[in-house]
Amino acid sequence: MEFKTKTGFQDLQVSQSCENSEILFRIPRMRKFARLISSLGRKFISRPGEALLLCRMAWWVAVLSVTARCYSLPRALQIVAGSENTKRLPQGLNEAELARVIDLLLSADVLMFKPICWKRAAVLHRYLLRNGLTTRIVFGVRNETGGKVAGHAWLEANGQPILESAPPEYVVTYSFP
Repeated sequence: MEFKTKTGFQDLQVSQSCENSEILFRIPRMRKFARLISSLGRKFISRPGEALLLCRMAWWVAVLSVTARCYSLPRALQIVAGSENTKRLPQGLNEAELARVIDLLLSADVLMFKPICWKRAAVLHRYLLRNGLTTRIVFGVRNETGGKVAGHAWLEANGQPILESAPPEYVVTYSFP
């Protein structure tokens, strides 16, 4: 196995003579993880409040990922949602800022932090509830071209979708709570 570097860690490449192809799949994941850690370090220096929020949201994404494998989806959502009577978030965090932070976390696309709509909806539901905004998580499906079925999860407040770039056009199959 032969390694070549051009300008340090970020340009690490495995040469064509590599017999162990498993390492070819690990290097991009290691790069993503290193970038994530580096970004989080910079975030703690530049915006410590947002960095702490990112860490708390990461915890709940991890809890949701594990509980969804061990329990039913309604039970996993119930565990993550908590109750409205718990402590509130610091003032100054609006819905758009919370959505931006969870989108930033899930855009890492490493381990369980992948841009998946139902994880986004569940964690946002938790934090919006603590901000005093009651929402419900809605799951829906629709037919796509070629006979495929697409699914999506989003949040609704007062019967209207919130924090979505376009209104979801899906048939509702489940909602929580």
